[in-house]
Amino acid sequence: MEHGNYRFVWKAIKYHRKQGGEILNTPSFIIGLEDKSTKEVFPHPISHFLFKNYHRNSGSVNTELTVAQIIVPFLNFVLDKVDQKLTEYTEVEGLKDLRESHANAYLQYCVDEKANKNKTLEMKENFLSKFYKYLWDEKILKHKPKFKLVSVRSRKEIRKVYKIDFTYKKTDETLLREKIKRKDIVPQNHESNDNRIFIRLQYIREILFVAKHETPDIALGVALQIFGGLRKGEVVNLTRTALKSQNGQEYGVEGLVLLIRDRQNDLFTRFNDVSTMQVKNPRDQSCLIDPILNYLYKHHIEVVLKKVKKPLHPNALFYDSEGNAMSADTYDKRFLKLKNSYLGMLLGTPGRYQDYLDFSQTKWRSHIGRGIFTNMCLDAGFNEKQTAVLRGDRSTESMEAYFDIITATFNIRKALTLLSPDQSENIADLNMPTNRKMWKEVQEFGKGLRNEF
Repeated sequence: MEHGNYRFVWKAIKYHRKQGGEILNTPSFIIGLEDKSTKEVFPHPISHFLFKNYHRNSGSVNTELTVAQIIVPFLNFVLDKVDQKLTEYTEVEGLKDLRESHANAYLQYCVDEKANKNKTLEMKENFLSKFYKYLWDEKILKHKPKFKLVSVRSRKEIRKVYKIDFTYKKTDETLLREKIKRKDIVPQNHESNDNRIFIRLQYIREILFVAKHETPDIALGVALQIFGGLRKGEVVNLTRTALKSQNGQEYGVEGLVLLIRDRQNDLFTRFNDVSTMQVKNPRDQSCLIDPILNYLYKHHIEVVLKKVKKPLHPNALFYDSEGNAMSADTYDKRFLKLKNSYLGMLLGTPGRYQDYLDFSQTKWRSHIGRGIFTNMCLDAGFNEKQTAVLRGDRSTESMEAYFDIITATFNIRKALTLLSPDQSENIADLNMPTNRKMWKEVQEFGKGLRNEF
C-alpha cells in the first residue's frame, strides 16, 4: 500500500462512450493517489470497484460519490496507521494485506472521533463489506474475511448480501446532541394545530417574500421546490421553455407543469463533477398552485432575467453572477444567504423570538422545500402513493403509477381550495405579529394577486 508522500483522493471525471449512434460525455468518479507536494493525481486500479459495483448498476453518479467518500477516508486511515508504524499495521504493504480488524478500527474511530450516528455507521459497514467482498472475489486479499449472509430489503424486494460481522462498539446515541433535521416549515408549537395547512402557508409566503427581496435570483426556484417538490439539481436543470402554463393562462395561474429533464450537456459542460446537478427521475411535474408562486414566476421573467448581463445560455432559467447557468453549489450558497436573512428577520422582529429559536436550532437547507411539498400533499388529502407520484419518486408498478397520476392530478384541483388565500380567516387566532409592517405586507401579498392577472 503506497504511503509517505501520497494520499488517496476521489476525483470527478468525464469519459466518452458510444450508445447507439451517439457519443455521450459520461460523468463518473475514480479513486486516485495524490502527490501531496505537486497535487498531481494518479488514477488507482481500485477505481474498478466503483465502476464494477456502482457505475454500471446504480444509474446515479451520486452513488459512486457516496461510496468513494467512504472508501477513500478508510484507505487514508490505514495509510496513517502504517506511517505511524503501529503494531497491527506493520505487515500492511498493499491492499492484499487488509484485514477485518482494520475496518473495525476505522469504524471505531468514526464512533470515537467523528461521533457518527448508527445510521451512518450502518451505511459505512455495508460499503466496507462490499469493498472487502470485491477484494476477495478479485483474488487480491491474502486473508479471507469472515462474512455472514444477511437479508436486506431494497424497495419491494428482499435480497441476500455478504456482510462482515463487525465487532466495534457502536455509538451511544443518547449522548449525542445533534440538531434535528427539519422536514417542514411549520414550527413545533403549531405541529398539532388543526389549521396546520394554513399556518404552513403563512410561513411559506413569509420566507418567499424574504427571498424575493434578499435573493431574487433563486426566489422562483425555492417556490418551485416548495410547490413542486423539486430537488435542487432539478431546479438548476430547468430552462425557460420547461415551464408550461396550463389553460392558456400566463405564469401558471391556472396550473403549472414542469418538464424535468437532465440538461447537463447543455447547461453544465464547464464542470467535471456534476453529481449535485443530476436529475434522478425525468418527468412532467405538476405544481400545487398558490398566488405567490404565480407572482414570483412573473417577477422572475419580467425583472430578474432582464437584469442578467450577457447570459451564456439564453434559455437557462437561473444564472450566476457571471451569466453562466447557475450550478447547484451556487444555488446552495444563495439559499444559505436566504436562510440567514430569514433568521435575522425573525430575530429582529418583536414576538418572533420563539420562531427564531425553532428555525436556528434545527438543520435545514433547500431540500426542506421537498419536505414542505410532501406535507402539503398529505395534509391536502393525498394518500402516500399519490404523494410519491407527485414527488416524482420512481415506482415499479407502472400501471398503478399511471392511474395514480390521473387521480393525483385531479386531486390537485381539490387542493387548490385548501391553498386559497381566502382561507386566511381560518387562522385568525394564530399568534403572529400582524402589527409589523413586513408581516402585514406578507399577509396581503397573495390576496392582491387575484386582481393582478
